[in-house]
Amino acid sequence: MVSVLVLTVIFGFVASQWELSEHIFEYSHVYESIELDEWPFSFLVLSIGLAWYSWRRSVEANVELQERIRSEQRVQELLRHNSDLAQRLFTAQEDERRALARELHDEMGQTCTAIRTEAAVIGMGKMDPAGVGQSAQRIAQSAQQLSEITRHMLLQLRPMVLDSMGLADALSALCQQWQASTGVRCPCDIHTLPEPLSDYLSVTVYRLVQEALTNVARHAQATEADVKLWVSDTRELLLSIQDNGKGTRHSDAFQHGFGLLGMQERVASLKGEFNWQSQEGKGVHIRIKLPLEWA
Repeated sequence: MVSVLVLTVIFGFVASQWELSEHIFEYSHVYESIELDEWPFSFLVLSIGLAWYSWRRSVEANVELQERIRSEQRVQELLRHNSDLAQRLFTAQEDERRALARELHDEMGQTCTAIRTEAAVIGMGKMDPAGVGQSAQRIAQSAQQLSEITRHMLLQLRPMVLDSMGLADALSALCQQWQASTGVRCPCDIHTLPEPLSDYLSVTVYRLVQEALTNVARHAQATEADVKLWVSDTRELLLSIQDNGKGTRHSDAFQHGFGLLGMQERVASLKGEFNWQSQEGKGVHIRIKLPLEWA
């Protein structure tokens, strides 16, 4: 722009020294029949039009450049998000495997050893009938303990209640069990759901509620957590989990293992919408919308 202004000033100075307009008038006067003296004004209009067009293109190019920069920033943000999510998923997977291995080794291993020991003593045939009865009772208790451990491990791997009870009853049972174990009131309001829902959709909703209640138990210091599930007029599955705990800031929620990244990814896999609101001292409210096309 500066060079154009400098060139314009130089041209004006040279034209004034050479009296360029007078020379042009004398030359064009000879060709008055073809109106040659009018053409400079046409070229002036053309120059103004080209200048305006150049300015408009520069503005559009700047807008496109800014949009491309924002797109690249968004891509970088998504890449960081995916990297964090992948790391958390691997960590969660290893933690789950570690917990299962610990239960297998500590609980099931010890219980199986106790059963084998009792069976070996009975097999020696040196016990009186009362001792045999007591040993059989201990074996039955150990077997019951094995059954409870197995049921707990299966629940971690797959919520079997979904297969036997359906989503609505499974969520009600989950809320009741969570309330009994934590002492936090957990009303569960589930409206009539279309049946049958797809297995993936049912498992996703169950895991979302499970993760949200786990967050409440670990972080919220709440006295109540409300769970609601219903179908909107637009045929969308709506899920709401709200607690009255201490709340948290947005940055803290995504940096300190609140599980929100995993919940977001589950919702995104169903092309749904995930929203949450929180203020310190006013709890957390999670709202999820899932299309019933997956039902």
